[in-house]
Amino acid sequence: MARYVYLAGAILGCDEAEAHDWRRAVDGMLGGHGIVAVSPLRCEPLIGGRYLPDYADNLFGTSRAITSKNVFDVRNCDMTLAYLPRPAEGRRQSWGTMCEMAWARMLDRPVILVTDDPDVREHPVLNACANWVLGSLEEAVEVIVGVLGGYTGGKNV
Repeated sequence: MARYVYLAGAILGCDEAEAHDWRRAVDGMLGGHGIVAVSPLRCEPLIGGRYLPDYADNLFGTSRAITSKNVFDVRNCDMTLAYLPRPAEGRRQSWGTMCEMAWARMLDRPVILVTDDPDVREHPVLNACANWVLGSLEEAVEVIVGVLGGYTGGKNV
């Protein structure tokens, strides 16, 4: 039986590498453990090399469609990994990721927060939404495999 982990993190304004590279790395680290990484990037095209808000697609590009798909994924995944590194100068933290953390918490889904941003790490509400607050994606994968791996033929006996 496969288990699912939702990969929440910045998308808006990101280029392909910024949005995909860390998700691909986590997916690769989860390989062989029976755990499926779910990316919110499916159905979302790059426009001029960046992910932009409200692109001209009534099926997947409106704010409501994006939110509906992401809520669906958080609800149907066993766990959420929220990646909120310190944003580059001139950029802001990902508000959408913060919403996804809150949805997961309200749905009683475990949340792993990975951050090197002291503003995120020390924020009382974000901190309370996370079951784990870690410093690296490798640590997060270790927790994901430790918790969900037992359900996929791992350490449950």
